[in-house]
Amino acid sequence: MFAELTYRLGVDVGGTFTDFALVDDVGDVIEAKTPSTPDNPGEAIERGLVELSNRLGRPMDSFLADCRLLIHGTTVALNALLQQKGARTGLVCTEGFRDTLEIRLGYRDRRYDFRYPPPPILVPRHLRRSVRERVDKLGRIVTPLDEDDVLRAIEVFKREQVEAVAVCLLWSFYNEEHERTIGRLVKEAMPETYLSLSVDVAPQIREYDRVSTTVLNAYVGPRLSGYLEDTERFLRELGYGGPIRYIQSNGGLAAGDVIRKRAVLAINSGPAAAPAAGVFVGAKLGADNLITMDMGGTSFDACLIDHGRPDVKGITDVHRYRLAAPMVNINTIGAGGGSIARVHQGILAVGPQSAEAYPGPACYMRGGTQPTVTDADVVLGYLNPSALLGGRFPIDHRLAEQAIADVVARPLNLSVPEAALGIFEIVNRNMANAISEISLERGYDPRDFILVAAGGQGGVHAGELSRELAIPRVIVPTFASTFCAFGALSTDVRHDYRRSFAYRLSDLDLSSLADVLRDMEQAGYADLASEGIEPEKVVVLRQLDMRYAGQVYEVQVDVSGVDWSHVDKGEIEELLHRQHEKEYTYRHQDGIGEVINATVTVIGKLPPVHLPSIEPAGADASHALSGERPMLFRGFSGYEQCPVYAGAAMQPGNRVCGPAVVEEVNTTIVMFPDFEMELTASGAFLMTRVD
Repeated sequence: MFAELTYRLGVDVGGTFTDFALVDDVGDVIEAKTPSTPDNPGEAIERGLVELSNRLGRPMDSFLADCRLLIHGTTVALNALLQQKGARTGLVCTEGFRDTLEIRLGYRDRRYDFRYPPPPILVPRHLRRSVRERVDKLGRIVTPLDEDDVLRAIEVFKREQVEAVAVCLLWSFYNEEHERTIGRLVKEAMPETYLSLSVDVAPQIREYDRVSTTVLNAYVGPRLSGYLEDTERFLRELGYGGPIRYIQSNGGLAAGDVIRKRAVLAINSGPAAAPAAGVFVGAKLGADNLITMDMGGTSFDACLIDHGRPDVKGITDVHRYRLAAPMVNINTIGAGGGSIARVHQGILAVGPQSAEAYPGPACYMRGGTQPTVTDADVVLGYLNPSALLGGRFPIDHRLAEQAIADVVARPLNLSVPEAALGIFEIVNRNMANAISEISLERGYDPRDFILVAAGGQGGVHAGELSRELAIPRVIVPTFASTFCAFGALSTDVRHDYRRSFAYRLSDLDLSSLADVLRDMEQAGYADLASEGIEPEKVVVLRQLDMRYAGQVYEVQVDVSGVDWSHVDKGEIEELLHRQHEKEYTYRHQDGIGEVINATVTVIGKLPPVHLPSIEPAGADASHALSGERPMLFRGFSGYEQCPVYAGAAMQPGNRVCGPAVVEEVNTTIVMFPDFEMELTASGAFLMTRVD
């Protein structure tokens, strides 16, 4: 299916911009970027495709006919959750467990804040219907399922016009018979209703994690399924006839049929592609310890990559809702170019509220009056004062100055430049804190990593972030503004399988555990085969969620290298000690080890993207000098004229010293004083602080 590619197309629909990256077999990359249209995402997609076809000099239907793979990242599922616009959902649960969604884990998110409310419950109590049945912890049926209870629940759902039904029974992951029966009855009576069974979505131990994930899947599933159907039909009408794959939260790809059934796998689609792009760029420069940052118009995403492997979490909270599904550990905060600056009780704050694409920053001339980070960057001289996107997007710097003056400068008795610098520094501090949370607070020293700056605004702020965190080097790819769209092109097909297998090591039957891992592995091979992946292109990873007895958290222990035909319990125990020591700096040598879950990840390798290297030229970049403009940096007594270089005119080997700016078509790179930058043979900019 994936042989003889002519074009591969990545599409990332964000809150402010929709990004496109097109790569051919030669390695030429063509980018496009259009403002998002949240009410009709297809409008922005069509505009971007028109732009790509114009750059290729080919009709749209012709170039789409030669496109062999389209990969799509979307925030539809996440937006449905954030905006509380998901499906009207019903829940079927075991009698006595109707209120698990409200009890949650038994404590508040902010334990000492009695006024902090819980998140809105996605299923109201009258739509949470309990049924008589019981399975014990060994999977034995103690109380048979009362099907009359199920039928009464179905009548309630039909009367209440429920769009999706979630089913989560106690211990069903050890015996799925009752859930399957309920699923059959629901489908017979309500064939058009979206069905979410915990044995399909999250077959693992821990009641709240499982029911929350199953409900989330039902809540966002119909909205995401409708979007996928509309988008696929729309693309077919435009002339695309090849396969469509979607970015999952785990950073891999999956077919639409997989995503429709398990919609929670796409809850963080789009941003999850960034680490793959980071790994690709880092490998070109021989680096595998990376921190990726993607600063777009609405948000800032940061991810740590340790020795070429992004951190993936099995359980996380998505806007206060528990999700038990593999997700790349991306720390997201509201800090983008559209983040709004405001004065609250005499204190300047930036974000998380965003002006988004409409009306956008004040300088966009779309009626926005609130000052944003982009407005501050314009006032400081970092961004072109008259147009962005290579001159295709006109702006008005006077509107930026006026918004900052009205909302920030006057209330704080500051000049407009001082206020703009304050906005710039506060958003940088917010982003530095977000990076610290995934590095310093988890035992990683940022000085051991390289910062990969992406997003339309990433290159503007990366230098100051590296200074703040003492990160020695910064990579800015030439495709920084379409980073996630390109990351989609360098990602492989991936499926994760998890089964609960809760035993102490002393009681563990290693042959039974090996059988569980083997069954999941075989299921993975079968699923990849259905997507056209040949067995020799499959990579298998195995992990165990383990802990010491008495602990309430687990560490993920990699057992991919274990020979299960000769393994002993001492080897598994030593792997637990090593991982625990790595994450928490100590090992409990006399502790009793426990296995909680077994996980298998299968990765179907796609043909890699090959970008050609270019022979370096000399260091002199004077031929790329396009002009100069006044800029203001901390420590300057005022604005100073600084050089501006055209990134498209620079050649590998060219070096530029700060203070200066390099302008690409879709992004801008600011070199602060004491920094220098070189365009490498791989086509990425490498920024280094000069002591």
